[in-house]
Amino acid sequence: MLHTASPMPFGSGVDLITTAREGTRRVLGAAARAGVRRAVLTSSGVTADAADPKMPATEAMWTAPSGTPLRAYPDSKILAERDAWDLAAATGLELTAVLPTFMQGPTLGASNRPGTVDILRRLLTGAIPAVPNIGWNIVDVRDIAELHILAMTSPAAAGERFLGSGNFLWYRDIARILREQFPDDATKVPTRAMPDFIVKLVARRNPQLAMLRPELGRIRLVDSGKARTQLGWHPRPTEQTIIDTATALITESRQGLAA
Repeated sequence: MLHTASPMPFGSGVDLITTAREGTRRVLGAAARAGVRRAVLTSSGVTADAADPKMPATEAMWTAPSGTPLRAYPDSKILAERDAWDLAAATGLELTAVLPTFMQGPTLGASNRPGTVDILRRLLTGAIPAVPNIGWNIVDVRDIAELHILAMTSPAAAGERFLGSGNFLWYRDIARILREQFPDDATKVPTRAMPDFIVKLVARRNPQLAMLRPELGRIRLVDSGKARTQLGWHPRPTEQTIIDTATALITESRQGLAA
């Protein structure tokens, strides 16, 4: 079975930590009682952070929760995964955890709900006037779906954690790809850089930006070699993921205008 659900930090008003932890305990507890052979948990790359920014993150690393309200979402993933491993140890449930980094990729259908693809949507619509000095390890949601299947079916995955990551791209790299690949549809994509002090000022009133403030100028290195070597996982090129995501968003926008 797969446990993929977790609340997202986009103004929902939900207690992220309590909801994530209780949901994980209930689902995996029910799985253990039902005699499920293996459970696969969607955790997050934030749960395996390298203390030294020069070192790549690996599955052997465990991030300490911050305990601060602005980091409630990362803390919810960290604590929920710890709960999952504790429950697995107590019940004998066979558990595997998938740790995706920053997911992009085509959506299943038109949706105005915010999420990680909103980064590209806001670039394309000109909602972001300048590009912050922030970046992510981007991975395609389709590749993460494949990694979940491998984690569920491979004997080598039992009791293991697997980071799923592609390449690191700065916000400015994403903006450049959009302008180069979609010259007619990316006319509103900003070309200017947003100074760090502006990001810090805006972050005082913008919770999403406040959560990203610690990432200013930081390159996070992630090693997903374990998934590649043990499970045969091969993610697609990161630039192709950006192109496919933007294509889906542009198509969605055109269909909305035509409706």
